[in-house]
Amino acid sequence: MVIAIQAVHGKYTERPPACPDCSGACWWNGRRTVGVVRQQEDGTVSYETDVVRRRACCSSKQCLRGSFTVYDQDAYPHRVFALGVTVSAVGAVVFMGSTLTAAGRAHRCSRDTVRRWVVWVQRLADPAELLRLCTRLEPRGLPGDLAQAGLCRAAWVLHRMERLAELLVVRGVTLPAFPLGLVRILVDQLRRFGAVFSLTRLSPPLRADWAGVRL
Repeated sequence: MVIAIQAVHGKYTERPPACPDCSGACWWNGRRTVGVVRQQEDGTVSYETDVVRRRACCSSKQCLRGSFTVYDQDAYPHRVFALGVTVSAVGAVVFMGSTLTAAGRAHRCSRDTVRRWVVWVQRLADPAELLRLCTRLEPRGLPGDLAQAGLCRAAWVLHRMERLAELLVVRGVTLPAFPLGLVRILVDQLRRFGAVFSLTRLSPPLRADWAGVRL
């Protein structure tokens, strides 16, 4: 993701990324300051103030995209909490047996927020469809798949998203460089297609032709 650098004369030395719709050139079109909750490299979760979000606009008069926000790192539309925080909180509940209250306390949110995140993850994709795609990418099966019984749907989605990201990279697909597979895939969907997986409505299908494989 392109991050603008302020030049001496008040202009930016770098341009925004290409338009998600038509791949045309864009120009900067304003900015705003927000607060974001992110997970740090040491695992702690902190609230960052004065995070700058820039807007860009497609230069093509024929394009219907208009102005859009450029999201850097693992920031995501309509989210105060970065995707990495969401995945970490859900993982604590579905893999490590953490209570909703404990996971919320560790990730600076309420138990109800963690519950909503678990529901959101389990609705992102069908685990069986993710398994089918993974085995198409790796015909020998799914190395590293969980043998543990009794896991909830959200656990299978998290795990198979992780495996999907790993297998796509092995096949030469370039994904955003984040530690978590689900974050890599959803940020990739946002940057390439403008697809947003909202907390408040049903998730769209994953859109891609990764290494010749479609969902």
